[in-house]
Amino acid sequence: MTTAADHIYINGDFRPMDGAVGENPTAVAVKDGRFVALGTDAEISALTDSGTSVVDLAGAVVVPGFIETHLHPMMWGLMLSGVDATTSACPTVDKLITALAARAAITPVGEPIEAWGFDDSLVAEDRGLTAADLDKASTEHPILVRHLSAHGIYVNSVALEKAGIDSATVDPEGGVIVRDSDGVPTGELCEVPAMSLVHGLVPEMNPDASKIAMLRAQEVMASVGVTSFHDMYVTAEMYEAYRQLDADGDLRLRARLYLGHGVHDQLGELADPTTRVQVGGVKLISDGSIQLHTAAMTEPYHDLDGCHCGGMAIPAGALGALVEEHHAAGRQVAIHTNGDQAIDFALDAIAAARAAHRGVEVSHRLEHVQTLREDQIARMVELGVVASIFVNHVYYWGDRHRDRFLGPGRGERISPVASVVAAGLAYALHCDCPVTPVNPLFTMNTAVHRVTREGHVLGADQRVSTSDALAGYTSAAARLTGESSDKGRIAVGLLADFVVLDGDPLRSAAGELNELSVLRTVVGGETVFEA
Repeated sequence: MTTAADHIYINGDFRPMDGAVGENPTAVAVKDGRFVALGTDAEISALTDSGTSVVDLAGAVVVPGFIETHLHPMMWGLMLSGVDATTSACPTVDKLITALAARAAITPVGEPIEAWGFDDSLVAEDRGLTAADLDKASTEHPILVRHLSAHGIYVNSVALEKAGIDSATVDPEGGVIVRDSDGVPTGELCEVPAMSLVHGLVPEMNPDASKIAMLRAQEVMASVGVTSFHDMYVTAEMYEAYRQLDADGDLRLRARLYLGHGVHDQLGELADPTTRVQVGGVKLISDGSIQLHTAAMTEPYHDLDGCHCGGMAIPAGALGALVEEHHAAGRQVAIHTNGDQAIDFALDAIAAARAAHRGVEVSHRLEHVQTLREDQIARMVELGVVASIFVNHVYYWGDRHRDRFLGPGRGERISPVASVVAAGLAYALHCDCPVTPVNPLFTMNTAVHRVTREGHVLGADQRVSTSDALAGYTSAAARLTGESSDKGRIAVGLLADFVVLDGDPLRSAAGELNELSVLRTVVGGETVFEA
């Protein structure tokens, strides 16, 4: 090759993740946003001219850019302006009430107050919130506190009144209005159909706010090595915000968008994808959250006296119709499935759609798959279905799943990454931010060690190697969307997306991936973060 590169990076220790055996390259050359050569420092340094930028990596380790396959960055960015209701900020209900009251004191009367991140299973009182609790903060503002799982919301009496929710209000299909023994709503609403009853109390998301939120999220993602991400529920307004950010040159990471059902119809004929924005398919939320007992299980929850298995947010018949509609159109469907019954129904729907449209080849996705069984893994392989696994559940809620929600048997097995890898199923790992923080190295570490918040190993047989964990954010993650020819490896012809680390994730003696730090994040050869 004689053409000079736009950028070269030398004196590095590259981990290409391409399966090749032999000496790792120490330098790479980039032209027009893609790798054009890998080799020694001397070989790559020969590909320079006066216009080539040269970066000395000082011996640091380089891996492919991290692909975060399931998060909600615009939602997360918007939440940053609300009250922080997470356990770290508000470990007790009283602390949360104090924080909400403080916000109410500086908020004009009648305007809503929002909070994000409350978890009834982690707060000191070990309970959910009621309207009576939230009324202590204010009876002059609607108050909405979102559960950390994003599958529930707690509101005060003002919000209930403004939304017209009372004892006579019928539960919407797929949602639950939690009531006391007298049938009076407590202020807790579970799942999207019920939560949507109060969505009109807060201002609609506008493009300007969405763009600001995305820029906040982008900064954090770049700092932890994310070069591509999948936004897993995008509205028409959010789509327009992404395109504007891209057109203005402000979107520096690669976004793959999964639209809510019906958004395709709202947008009409979609514009051609760009190097930064692509539409991946459609997101369907078929069931709920294990922590809220709304995930659809084949066996009852351990802590509910054998009488409750959760339920479907989208009934099985309706799910089948939606999957067939999108499959026939050639769209990849990403189906939220926490409970094993939800997984069964999703696979039934996919099998039926494939049988009805044998000429259409689409590889569909299942999201989270917390309670995935061995027989379901085999069926996913057979159907060509891929999995994005929410392994962070092991750390954040693993103790509660084992001791409370699922019991020892099912609880030990949540997020069975080792079984997925052994079966050859295409997979990725994810954080579901803002449900858990975006930090791929932490998520990989959880997959490797499966250590819970309380320090226990949960399901030792489901631990994976550091190589498999890293693949879950690089080479394997790229397979999820058929992008292996563009992403996930460091190889000639692929997009020049990579991460520079202060240690080797594949050779660390301690194997503590979360102790590594990101020194530099590069997208298309351009540095988007430098420590």
